[in-house]
Amino acid sequence: MKSALVTGAASRLGARLARFLACRNFRLVLHANRSAAAAQDLANSLRGDGAEAEILLADFAQDESAARFALELTERFGAPDVIVNNASIFTHDFPGRGDSDILAASLGVHIKAPFRILESAAQAKEPAQTLTIFNILDQKLINPNPDYYSYTLGKAALLAMTELWQLAGRTDIRVFGLLPGLMFPSGPQTQERFLADLALLPTGRATSAEAICAAIGFYLDHPGIPGQNVPIDGGEHLKPRRRDIAFE
Repeated sequence: MKSALVTGAASRLGARLARFLACRNFRLVLHANRSAAAAQDLANSLRGDGAEAEILLADFAQDESAARFALELTERFGAPDVIVNNASIFTHDFPGRGDSDILAASLGVHIKAPFRILESAAQAKEPAQTLTIFNILDQKLINPNPDYYSYTLGKAALLAMTELWQLAGRTDIRVFGLLPGLMFPSGPQTQERFLADLALLPTGRATSAEAICAAIGFYLDHPGIPGQNVPIDGGEHLKPRRRDIAFE
């Protein structure tokens, strides 16, 4: 049975990705940090549906915890056939009011942990094994605005790592960047404001978890497609903004 790691798997998009991969008969490794109870509930639910699911806890903002996670992952489970780097930290700061603690956490979660996970998996994989990596990015990397300054810097580093792997000439490790847009209420958005902001998108629709899952399924079903970066955002990247949509 092939295996899949989903980081930040306890809730929202991560939980839906885990359920999707379980339905495709992957053995799941679920990463969580503060949401251990929710991750356990998800694992129990997946097991009740006949899937195999294990939990690995780690605080990716802490170097020692992230390094231990990457080592334990491959020691216990080998190199996952699919890795979804979904874990994120979304705290607001702004140029001129940047926060070095937020930046340190963003770099830990968004680039240092994925870097360690992918390097560990690349070294532990079987010679004939093909790995497929999905890095969950953000449409604002191709349509930038200065809000969530440190978050954006961390995601930009993950995009750079994604592109460097795509240039590395590996046919046994495919790395994809998926760039969603407005998906769930976040930051200062109320549900009412979230719905109003959706109307400002070119399609008027939120990015759905189902669309992200469908993209992952497509690439898994077409192993000959090399890694690439794809916005899945209701056209949000086509409309430049000076501020994040939640602050306009």
